[in-house]
Amino acid sequence: MKKKILILLTISFLLNVNQTKAQDKKETSGNYNLGEIIVTATKTEQYQANVGSSSTVITAEAIEQSGKTNVLDILRDTAGVSIIQSGGYGGATEVFLRGAKSGHTLVLIDGVEVNDPMKSDRSFDFAHLTTDNIARIEIIRGPQSTLYGSDAMAGVINIITKKGEGPLQWQASFEGGSHNTFKESLGFSGAGEKLDYAFSMAHFDSDGISKAVDGAEKDGYDNITFSNRLGYDITETANLDFSLRFTNAKYDYDDGAYQDDPNKTGWWRHFMSKTEFKQAINTIWNHKLSLSYSKTRRELKNEADVIDPTDDTHNWFRGNLTKIEWQNNIYPTNWMTSTCGFEYEEERGYGDGRVASKPSRFDRKAITTKGYYIQNQFNLLDNLSIIGGLRGDYHELFGSETTYKISTSYIVSKTSTRLKANWGTGFKSPSIYQLYSSNYGNINLAPEENMSFDFGLGQYFYNDKISVDLNYFYSDFKNMIEWNTRYKNIDNAQIKGVEMESSFKISPQLSLSGNYTYTQTKDNESAMKIRRRPKNQMSLGLNWTFLEKGNINLTTSYIGHSWDDTANTVKIKPYAKIDLYTSYNLTDTFQIFGKIDNLFNKTYQQVRGYANSGISFYAGGKIKFN
Repeated sequence: MKKKILILLTISFLLNVNQTKAQDKKETSGNYNLGEIIVTATKTEQYQANVGSSSTVITAEAIEQSGKTNVLDILRDTAGVSIIQSGGYGGATEVFLRGAKSGHTLVLIDGVEVNDPMKSDRSFDFAHLTTDNIARIEIIRGPQSTLYGSDAMAGVINIITKKGEGPLQWQASFEGGSHNTFKESLGFSGAGEKLDYAFSMAHFDSDGISKAVDGAEKDGYDNITFSNRLGYDITETANLDFSLRFTNAKYDYDDGAYQDDPNKTGWWRHFMSKTEFKQAINTIWNHKLSLSYSKTRRELKNEADVIDPTDDTHNWFRGNLTKIEWQNNIYPTNWMTSTCGFEYEEERGYGDGRVASKPSRFDRKAITTKGYYIQNQFNLLDNLSIIGGLRGDYHELFGSETTYKISTSYIVSKTSTRLKANWGTGFKSPSIYQLYSSNYGNINLAPEENMSFDFGLGQYFYNDKISVDLNYFYSDFKNMIEWNTRYKNIDNAQIKGVEMESSFKISPQLSLSGNYTYTQTKDNESAMKIRRRPKNQMSLGLNWTFLEKGNINLTTSYIGHSWDDTANTVKIKPYAKIDLYTSYNLTDTFQIFGKIDNLFNKTYQQVRGYANSGISFYAGGKIKFN
């Protein structure tokens, strides 16, 4: 009964507050605020209110105000997103968008697909992605395979890095704190008449904590990240853009839940780049041609030690993904946009090493996929938007797959209300590992498929000071790939729930934010709930700017209980955690800051048997100069 009362009180509060991550909305349609401009939902610039898909935009300002170091901690406080990490820094991380699998979410960095082809579920590991040089994060929920093909069954998370502007400016920062943790960063950016540039370099290291709950040995972490983005205006109508990001992370980890290991280490190296040529042919046609490349290398090493003298493992895996895309945007009228394109993608994977002194080799394998898509956007009567799309993908092993989508958004200007709906299908190709693993692979696997819909409304009150966004979602998954002596298409599932985002701008200096997600999952084969998906989760935030130079950001997160196993016998207890971050500008160029994570020293587990940090203190400074 107490839990039900808490949920009802939370919903009542959220009806009066909404998430402020989409900062300072600028455009209106009648009395309705159109929100931020997003690109990911349609591959063209559109206001959030003109897109039927549910979306969240997290700006650079919101990231800076939070003081978060890792992107996973930013996503954790977002509606519809669940984060599960096995232990502290570097621990394996799963991101569940609307309760779907980690591999059902496509992750992009500057439009580059970075999901790892050699992971069993072809997901991206957020454990090592820092917030350095990030301009915004766009999260689009619901099936997006019509534009993005495989892996976008549950949605897309697009991390967009900063673009240089204005005169040359340098910036540097340093912070240190608990667990012997330090972070240093240096960067510069700017723009000339034709060239813009932005570069950053950051180093993060920590002694960490023991990832195993009962462990005594600390598991350290070290991360170096480089990020670079260049743009050049060839002519007034043609532009060349280049982006690059490289991360080299080394981390210690343990044998598993409750099992310490003093010398088990892992390395994660990721490199991505993209070259894009954009050109406006005339007033009604523009196009862009892009070449992108992503490479992920994982290495795991565990030699004999006093705890387990029989350990003898050293394996590495490498996955490459190369993609060419040609996108065309046609504007035949001022109320219609047609987007069509072609993609060619090749993924490669291989590995080598030993387990218990026996060779463990994964021979080189490659798979190609071709995709053709078309999408039409109609903006009618100044308040009605309809978007429809169709796509065909041709996989060299299982053949063709067709997906489609339609979404709509209608604004009632007089009442500052928006009605929206979205329906579509998605698919996910089997990963290289699932197809070709010598022990577990199955060359006859079919793609996973889903059908999803969602609908909701957005509402503003009191001259946009209060906003509410409410959505209901439903997904039906078929042919899900699971391991049962080897990988097979043996599972179906249903997921449904409610998302709510809200904000209350109390004054120009003070704002409240909040979101709540209710997720109900069911494995149709076993009738059990899907493991590690919390039924209830919420986030509440307060941001206060004081004396025109200082800022305080307080975030409270609540994660309800979930099951740690498929049989629903091992329960992960619910927990709540509070983080505090404050900054103060001593001068126009120098800022000091401090933060406290887990303010009330809450003991909790995201994965049973894996520890998380108690109360932790950090402080540092930032400087900017020309």
